[in-house]
Amino acid sequence: MSFTREGFLVTVENFIGKPDDSTLFPDTLAKFTARMRETPDAVVTDLGSRSAANFTAAKEIQHVFLGRTADVAEEQQERCHKARSATEGFIAVAKHLRGFGRSLYHGIDGDRIWSSLCQTVYNLKKFIQLLTAEHVSEASLESLGLL
Repeated sequence: MSFTREGFLVTVENFIGKPDDSTLFPDTLAKFTARMRETPDAVVTDLGSRSAANFTAAKEIQHVFLGRTADVAEEQQERCHKARSATEGFIAVAKHLRGFGRSLYHGIDGDRIWSSLCQTVYNLKKFIQLLTAEHVSEASLESLGLL
């Protein structure tokens, strides 16, 4: 899973077995960048994604925090720690409250369909939360045809 700073779920992948997080980082970053149509200014992960290859994969990104405070400049450390904590919360909510914890479909194809459905619901709920709190700009609502 990868998220925006606002908490929207951008990418979700299903795998057979349990691949090492450090090997998943480059593909996840590429999918995130393609979906968002821009390179993020910061990447925040846990220590599981920490490797020299992943630092190389993220060389175009200004702030790369792969689980250690020393990865980023002092003025970015608090922001990265908050983002890391928020991401853990996003993942917990996705697994326990938004259906990702257990697929109701069978097989890898069923799991992928289930994940896509859960991602849609997760983002819709996030959008409604932001809309209710009036954190969505009028320009965004207009572009969505909601105004």
